Parts: sequence; C-alpha cells; structure tokens
Amino acid sequence: MVINMKVKLFQIAPEKDCYNLMFMNYEFTMNHGGIHEDTYELVFDGELDVKRLDKIFYIFNCELPEGYRARSMSVSDVVWAEGLGTFFCDSAGYKPIKFDQKKCPWRKFDG
Repeated sequence: MVINMKVKLFQIAPEKDCYNLMFMNYEFTMNHGGIHEDTYELVFDGELDVKRLDKIFYIFNCELPEGYRARSMSVSDVVWAEGLGTFFCDSAGYKPIKFDQKKCPWRKFDG
C-alpha cells in the first residue's frame, strides 16, 4: 500500500552559515545561538511514500527523489512532514522544533 506524505526538507545554505552550525547536532546548535531559519533554504517540497521520519532520512541518502539536486540529508537539516510536524535532524534521531518556514527561500541550483 502506497502512503504519500507531503514532505519539506530544509538545509543550511553554505554561504549563509555565519554561525558555523551546518552538520552540528541539536545540543551544539542550541548552545551556540539556536536554529536560525534565515540561514536555511527549502531544497525539497513534494510527496514521498513514507510514514516515518527514519524512512525520509533513508530516501534522502539512498534513494534520492527524481530531480533532487541538493546534498544528502544530514545532521542540522530540518524536515517537515505532514501530520507529524517539524523536526531537527540530530546525531541520533530527531528533535521536534518550532520553525518558521516563511523565512526560508527555495534553493536555486544551476543547470
């Protein structure tokens, strides 16, 4: 049975990482000023055949969606999943967070 869930993936844009938080875990991020939505960009907005966060991580590391051009999902990324909420990808698992998606533009990729 196919279960399509609306998913958005946000990643820190390297050129906006003035806090040096890309790939840092939740505890480090919180101890160094917290999550700054204005440094994140939306890199995926679509539906996936998932029902759990660990499957989203697997997809963005092993079975990239067609047309996806950003890096693999990693620590410090933020994922929103319809019906589940918004989560910070930590070193092990996820932390539920408040996150203002409106501050995150689409990431533009050349080519």
